[in-house]
Amino acid sequence: MPKNRSRAAALARQIQATSQLPYTLALACYSPDATWIGLADTLSTIGMEDAAAQLRTLTHVCAEAEAWYEASAQLESMYYDSDYARLEALRPRCGDAAAAALERAGLQEGALDAEAEVYHYAYLVLREAGQRHDGRALVRVALGVFSDDPLWCSDVIRSRGRAPFTYTREAVDGPRTPTARAARRAAAFLAAAADVEFRDDEEWYEAAALMVEAVRYASEAAGLPPFHGRPGYLSSKDDYDHGLDYDPA
Repeated sequence: MPKNRSRAAALARQIQATSQLPYTLALACYSPDATWIGLADTLSTIGMEDAAAQLRTLTHVCAEAEAWYEASAQLESMYYDSDYARLEALRPRCGDAAAAALERAGLQEGALDAEAEVYHYAYLVLREAGQRHDGRALVRVALGVFSDDPLWCSDVIRSRGRAPFTYTREAVDGPRTPTARAARRAAAFLAAAADVEFRDDEEWYEAAALMVEAVRYASEAAGLPPFHGRPGYLSSKDDYDHGLDYDPA
């Protein structure tokens, strides 16, 4: 049995034993983020094996916690009206299991550390794409992990993961193809957004404006129309760019 299927089955049995959900429902609760898996595979193909392994582990941890949350939601759907006492007895067990899964990995409930690490991995892929004449395939994978909400992305990109990582705002040379140049600009705007401090709404919107530019150039580097498949960005692209004065070389 493939590793991920074996892992899913083992987790489903734990969920079944803890929540008393049917096995098939417990199994369906486990759903690792496909965009994170794709990013890990891409990191591996460009030679960043350690980063790929770390991201695969992170993906499983977050999927495990989400599976417990989903089990809790399933219990609420099943028993809220028919057997509330049973719901109150079983639901906390799922919440405790989710918190424990995150804690074992050094993550906290409600924090954005995991997403922040994923965004940094996407940044690394964009940087690599900026060194290739045609890195469209790389950019499309990196682009896939960003949320369609610039303000939420603003919080994520400025958060810090469990271990320090670095964004570089300095201009980096590379191939002069349109794809490579756009990928480098996307990476530079991500780095600029990550550098914005957490202070007030002004900084929140400033980082969102930089994220809009990062996604705009990533779309171009991917060979896609601006903000393709991102209605949240497309509908609000003019809301965050007033006063934006950062322009990477």
